Order: sequence, then C-alpha cells, then structure tokens
Amino acid sequence: MKIKSMTASFGKLDHARLELSHGLNILHAPNEWGKSTWCAFLISMLYGIDTRTKSSRYQLADKERFVPWSGAPMEGEIIADWKGREIAIRRTRRGSTPFGAFSAVYTDTGEAIPGMTGDNCGMML
Repeated sequence: MKIKSMTASFGKLDHARLELSHGLNILHAPNEWGKSTWCAFLISMLYGIDTRTKSSRYQLADKERFVPWSGAPMEGEIIADWKGREIAIRRTRRGSTPFGAFSAVYTDTGEAIPGMTGDNCGMML
C-alpha cells in the first residue's frame, strides 16, 4: 500500500490534509505541530480506536485524547494505492462512538472493497 493523502479531524488536526509523495516522506516541523498526532491518526484509521478503554488518573484514553480541539466530530480519510487500484478508507462517528463508522471503497467505482472491515483493515493492507 502506498498512501497518497490523509485528511483528519483528530486532536489538534482540524480538517487538516497531508499530501505524501513517492519515496521517503519526512515530517519536519517544530514541537506541537502535529507530527505525533498524524502517526496516531494513521494507526487509528487502520486499526480503529478502542472505545472500551477508560482514562485513568495518569493517562487519557485515545477516544478522549484525540477528540478534535475544534469541536468537530472525529473523522478521517486515507487515499492510497493498493494492489494497483486507488482506494479510500474513511472513518467517522457512529452515534457517540468516535471512528465507529467505517468504509473502504475503490475510488474509481465507489464499490466496497470485498472483505475489508474496520476490524481487519490494518491487517489486510
């Protein structure tokens, strides 16, 4: 899989878009710019967010840690090349569950990718 772009409303990222080019991409920016947040976003898009985890006195659960600062719903999209075709992976809120709704489609037809679910997306890709 080759990621072409990511769009995120996730923590500090407010409908932010990151375009990636062929080859090695390096995010070089000052502290607090969002580099770690982009990494957490990618992992969450591929593997979801465990909404059963509760925050403790010492650490926030990801479902609370990455609530968009803007107040927008937590959502995102990845556009990638996979097996010779362009795909779009999207996660949005389902009710009050962050990233609870999942879709993975071929961008040229809008057809769902057979067998790909929110639970197995990361493993398939």
